Amino acid sequence: MPYLLHVLKGKEKRVIEVFGLHGVAAKKALIGEYVVTCDPKSEELRYLDSISGYIRNVSPIEDEEVGRFLGLSETVVPKSGIETGCIARVLSGEYQDFRGIVRRVANGKAEVDVIIFGRLRPVVLDRDDVAPDALPEGFKP
Repeated sequence: MPYLLHVLKGKEKRVIEVFGLHGVAAKKALIGEYVVTCDPKSEELRYLDSISGYIRNVSPIEDEEVGRFLGLSETVVPKSGIETGCIARVLSGEYQDFRGIVRRVANGKAEVDVIIFGRLRPVVLDRDDVAPDALPEGFKP
């Protein structure tokens, strides 16, 4: 089963090197600070002293999604699914990895109320910079 590792920005190369030293093949994902690997040992290796603070999360992903994360398929980030009222995650820029509620979508732009410190702040982003997501656990708008 493939795994997606969320890594601190700029530390992807170091994580790949350390995994390689332990016989685990890994490759940097095309979007964000992610590394893709297909070895179940990767969950144990995240606790090595040389990279323990670099890996934020390890998530199992479907085999079909590997190509999307490595940029082998045509669609890296789904373009559809962003519509008024849906929950979205910011993919790049100043508010990267923040979630929010899409207020309006028009002319290739998305106006999103981003959740910052439990409050909503309106931000205008390119439509390609947001992807469908869910609200954080325990958040009540």
